[in-house]
Amino acid sequence: MDKGPLLTVIFLVALVLGPGPGATLIDGTKEAPNIWFGIPALYLWVVFWFLVMAACIVTAALTVWKDAD
Repeated sequence: MDKGPLLTVIFLVALVLGPGPGATLIDGTKEAPNIWFGIPALYLWVVFWFLVMAACIVTAALTVWKDAD
């Protein structure tokens, strides 16, 4: 698989998983939210998927989106 389509698939998966099922998959209840390393789990979940999307964009910018000069 080429790098472009692979990065697209990873980006789209991150786009869906970041805000979507994160609230129901890893966040606890209002009364007892899940805490990881002293930080709310939902916040870490969203930050992780944001970093995945940012890494896809930076990787594509450095490798895929090049001029044919």
